[in-house]
Amino acid sequence: MYEFNERVRYSETNESQTTTITALVNYLQDCSTFHSADVGLTVDHLNELHKAWLLSYWDIYIDRMPRLCENITIGTSPHTFRGVLAHRNFWIKDTSGNYILKANSLWFCFDTERMRPVKIEDEMIAPFGEPEDVLKLPPSDRKIMEPEDMTVAPAIKVEQHHIDTNHHVNNAQYIQIADDVLTAATEGKVGFTSGRIRAEYRKAAVLGDTMIPKYGASSDGGMIVSLQSETGDVYCNIEFL
Repeated sequence: MYEFNERVRYSETNESQTTTITALVNYLQDCSTFHSADVGLTVDHLNELHKAWLLSYWDIYIDRMPRLCENITIGTSPHTFRGVLAHRNFWIKDTSGNYILKANSLWFCFDTERMRPVKIEDEMIAPFGEPEDVLKLPPSDRKIMEPEDMTVAPAIKVEQHHIDTNHHVNNAQYIQIADDVLTAATEGKVGFTSGRIRAEYRKAAVLGDTMIPKYGASSDGGMIVSLQSETGDVYCNIEFL
C-alpha cells in the first residue's frame, strides 16, 4: 500500500473550481508512478529492462470531485498478479479519511523491445511487497460494447500534448476527450461530476492519428463514448454511469 498527500491546484480545476477529469485520473496514475519509483522501478529502470506497464481497464467510482485548495490523500495498492495481468486499487480521501474516489484497474506487462505483452516476472512485482486488495470492489466485466445506435461527433487529431512517455495518448486524455464530447452534445451539461466511469483501452493512438468519437446510450442507463480510428478500430470505449 502506498499513499501521498496533495493539495488541489488552480491549474487542475475548471470553471466550477473542481478538478477536471484529466487532473483526477492524473492523480491516480501519478500515485502508481510514485509508488513504482519509490521501490526502485523508475521509468528509466523499466526502460533498461525493456518493460512497461500499460493500462487495459479503469473502473472508477467517484463520490464527488475534489475542490480548489482542498487537501487530499491519494493511495494505491497492487493486489493481484496473474500471467501478463496486474490489478491495482486506487483511492482518494479527504482530510477526515472519507473516500472521495475508489477505483480498480487492470494493467498488462509489455515488452518494449519485442513489442508484445509478456508474463510478469518477479523483478517487476517483488519490490512492491505483499499484495493487498484494500478496497475489495466488486468484480466487473472489462468489456465495454459500443451501442448499436451511435451519433458521430467531430474528429479529433492527436496532438503532442496528448502523448506520454510510452509515445501513446495518455489514458487520462481519452476520458477527458469523451467527457468533452458528451458535454458538447448536451446543452447545459457542465461535465461529469460524480458516479462511475469505466474505460476499456484496446488500441493505442499515437501522434498524428485521427480519432472519430461516437456516442450513445448504454444498456445500464449511462452513456458510452467510443473513440475510433478512421477505419473503425476502437482505441478506447468509455462508459459514464
